[in-house]
Amino acid sequence: MGKKLPFNVKQLIEMDGCSRCEICTENCSLYKLIGSNPHPLKLPTSCAVVIRGFRSLLRDRHGLKAKLLGSQNRSDEKIWNVAESLFLHCSVCGRCSLYCPLSIDTTELIIAMREYYIDFLSNSHCSVEFITMIYDLIEKHKNVFGIDNSMRADWPLYTGAEVRVKNSADTVYFVGCVSAFQGRAQDIASAISTILNTANEDWTVLEDEWCCGHPITVSGGSKRALEMAKHNIELIESIGAKRVVTGCPGCYLALKNEWPKLTNRELEFEVLHITELLNKYIEDGGLNIPKIEADITYHDPCELGRLGGVIKEPRKILKLMTDRFIEPVGSGIEGICCGSGGLLKALNPTLNEQLGVKRLDMLRNTGAKIIVSACPTCIQAFEQAARVSSNHVRIMDIAELIAENLS
Repeated sequence: MGKKLPFNVKQLIEMDGCSRCEICTENCSLYKLIGSNPHPLKLPTSCAVVIRGFRSLLRDRHGLKAKLLGSQNRSDEKIWNVAESLFLHCSVCGRCSLYCPLSIDTTELIIAMREYYIDFLSNSHCSVEFITMIYDLIEKHKNVFGIDNSMRADWPLYTGAEVRVKNSADTVYFVGCVSAFQGRAQDIASAISTILNTANEDWTVLEDEWCCGHPITVSGGSKRALEMAKHNIELIESIGAKRVVTGCPGCYLALKNEWPKLTNRELEFEVLHITELLNKYIEDGGLNIPKIEADITYHDPCELGRLGGVIKEPRKILKLMTDRFIEPVGSGIEGICCGSGGLLKALNPTLNEQLGVKRLDMLRNTGAKIIVSACPTCIQAFEQAARVSSNHVRIMDIAELIAENLS
């Protein structure tokens, strides 16, 4: 028996149902940022064109005609073109899905199309080969950077954070690969630990945390993320934790949505992003949010806001901190991507950098002196983009802003 296609009935109907209206094109984060003049970059292909190209490819290989007369394999060039659009010109931010008049779940459909390439056309494109190398790296080292995973616990040494490692706790702080290993993001991990300590939270980190598996899942390799999920779940449940908190939206999606699907069971703990926990502290009176005099704007991480549904909590916190909160163009569920999602940063760093610069310009145009987000990858993207400009503005994670101003 051959491999099973990675599409459910709904997704097959969605591929056939795409009306080619191109509304997704008009509202794509990439198009919003680079417009019709992306020089020196090739203009990314719209989601509608990707769907049509992939639909044709799928019919040639698995349609009725192919079953009767044999697979009509398309040329390498055509396979390459679809792969280039899927992997090199998409951050899987989900903005196209929001505006689709037919309510096609383009996010899940794109991930399923990527999975098809991984499973059926693994040698068809350099980006697919690169992704499979990332899978091997994560499976071997248990993190996305290929570093000895024992170094995951070293960030408190570099930041001076007071971290509690215990066998039993109410709350587990799931740090994530980026915040554990990358210098700038380690400051975010330190800030979260400061907040937890100030709130007198009974918390711990995992003694042997592994990658959450989200980079594998979002790129089309969900089956290979199962081992990561099982390992982390076992450790968390052995601690008896009531909740897991994370500052990484990718980890948040993995823990809350992907792990239950992969393991086919409900988890025994609640999953919260740090902004949700901060909101609980505010409602319960467990943390006094400091008041500051500053013009602040907020960038919604795609995986936290549009895909994760956490939109009100960050704004509630920031509006308590300042009376001068400014909404940017492209906010809330309509947030515009910084360009770092969906492994785009690894697969197409040139496009990633240009998108980061453009989005940062939009945030600066609010006049705010502090640009806040709630994602270590977004923060890194904006700080990289800020290096090409002399316009002074502070870029901070919301946890850093809170921790810095706690009395």
